Amino acid sequence: MRSTSAVTCGTFPFFYRYPWGSEAFEKARELNRPIFLSVGYSTCHWCHVMEKESFESVEIARLMNKDFVCIKVDREERPDVDKLYMAFIQATTGSGGWPMTVFLTPDLDPITGGTYFPPRDSAGSLGLPSVLRIVSENVAIGGQGQMITNAGAFKYKQTSFDEVYGGFGNAPKFPKACDLEFLINHYCWTKQDAERNVCSHMLEATLDGMARGGIHDHVGKGFHRYSVDEEWHVPHFEKMLYDQTQLLGIYADHCRVFGKKFCHVVEDIAEYMEQCLSHKEGGFYAAEDADSLPTLESREKREGAFCVWEMNEIKELLKDVKVDGKDGVDVFCQYFDVKEEGNVESFRDPHGELRGRNVLRMKQSHEEFAEELGVSSDELSTFISKAKSLLADVRSKRPPPHLDSKMVCAWQGLAITGLVKASLALSRPQYTERAVKTVEFVKKYLMDEHGQLLRSAYRGEDGSVENTGHPIHAFSDDYAMLIQGLLDLYQVTADLEYLKLAERLQNDMVSKESGYFIANEHGDVKVRVMEDQDGAEPCANSIAVGNLIRLYDYLETSEFKRKAEKILQAYRTLAQHFIQIVVVGPSDNESVKAFKEEINSHFIWNRLVLFLDPSTGELVVSLQGRTTRRCDSLRRFSEVGSHHAGAL
Repeated sequence: MRSTSAVTCGTFPFFYRYPWGSEAFEKARELNRPIFLSVGYSTCHWCHVMEKESFESVEIARLMNKDFVCIKVDREERPDVDKLYMAFIQATTGSGGWPMTVFLTPDLDPITGGTYFPPRDSAGSLGLPSVLRIVSENVAIGGQGQMITNAGAFKYKQTSFDEVYGGFGNAPKFPKACDLEFLINHYCWTKQDAERNVCSHMLEATLDGMARGGIHDHVGKGFHRYSVDEEWHVPHFEKMLYDQTQLLGIYADHCRVFGKKFCHVVEDIAEYMEQCLSHKEGGFYAAEDADSLPTLESREKREGAFCVWEMNEIKELLKDVKVDGKDGVDVFCQYFDVKEEGNVESFRDPHGELRGRNVLRMKQSHEEFAEELGVSSDELSTFISKAKSLLADVRSKRPPPHLDSKMVCAWQGLAITGLVKASLALSRPQYTERAVKTVEFVKKYLMDEHGQLLRSAYRGEDGSVENTGHPIHAFSDDYAMLIQGLLDLYQVTADLEYLKLAERLQNDMVSKESGYFIANEHGDVKVRVMEDQDGAEPCANSIAVGNLIRLYDYLETSEFKRKAEKILQAYRTLAQHFIQIVVVGPSDNESVKAFKEEINSHFIWNRLVLFLDPSTGELVVSLQGRTTRRCDSLRRFSEVGSHHAGAL
């Protein structure tokens, strides 16, 4: 989706579409036609379905070209466009998703819209041709949005929790990281034992259900986008970088707070990111598609084809493997719920793409299954690892799903944070080193010649990193998430370079209003949106507040405090205190290193850690008025305190 002028739609020669920009707007005004806006992204399954069903259709394309000016937008390149019109769709229909279809006036005011429209009318729903005709006659369609009840976050999570399978709400179920992060932080903050117990229960049930479910790729590692059922069994098979990075941090934080039960999941996600989403220069790719060709000879892609298994494949691969004298095929099939007829019920597979196939899932815990089987947990682990390795080798020979090689700045920031948390949870310095490599990638490829941050870069055909002819500059989430990653990295490396870069980027992230808008005021979007809720990705404003408070406490820059207070005033959020820890001493001193390791071994959700080395020539950091000066002789001390740093 990197087109810069009006084009016929790739392999869809009848559909004439424009990129978002002045050429399309002027054409709509000149012809006095409404705009047909389609928003999606390259690994979106239903985006591909709608393209195939509707945009390849001669009849539908003729209607679109005759009565509309058609615009295609990649939501990952233009989150400002996506979030503005998604707010409208959610308000008018009560739900949202992708592909998003919005009809606009030539002046970019929304008329009506929805998400996926089928090519034909069916019981209870209009097909795209009918919608096109209605809109062209200036009749708006749509439903009445529903307001979310005003309830405390903890109480709301408690009432929507699924006691059977974990997670929140009904199907489809998303691994919404912001909810899980809230529960971890609430557990650490609240003084109510009853609430702590509930938080612990909801977290473990959800994280365990996800780790055992089909939403977790047990062979290829990492997590799929969401589950179509309440059991976390049948996923929508695409894999997004922003899901991996956030879940990496959540599972890592759980390990630090509650123990090491999910360490293997932390390793699993980090390995997937490195093996499947990593560019050699240090950046991370955006996503892997849900669809792929079942075989090298196939002509049509099928959702999940790369990941699912037929019983006869399992039998052939494991026919000679035993577990304590037991048949390996039987053990594996019981362990992962593999069935001869397939384990996906038809109502969860409306297009029949998974018929006769199995999505691997664990209906019991590893320890429970080992005890039931009468073997040791270690012996079972050895067998399962060997079996998964055999399956992975076969799977590697299948046609792979499409890789979206776009490298989005915001998601590099999320990756840095996730890797830092994983490093702390598992005491793996290589994860911190990988985060450092990502920072170097951002500095080299996601900043222009003036040092301004860019939204994204791409992998070229020769494997190099490239930008478009007209690079898109960064949005508020790019700044917020990268700054957060830099501050997190500073806290484990004590390298002032990351703190200074975070300060420079925060100074660039300027707005006159009380909060941060998604785009700057000179952009080409009719209304700028100021986000106030986390979604699939965290809200830029919520991250920015934490960044501003941390930077103010480090640097005592009054503008950072003022900006944080204005954002918080806009959202009327209550304050909590940051725990401040200052460690002074040479970075190579054994006592200092031991104290740093002790700090990092504990999860303190609102901590602010400052490492100062008196032997260096630049101690420029101030902590709430307590200016740090150079020390002529070695001093080692730690200071721990708590106070308001603005409202949070």
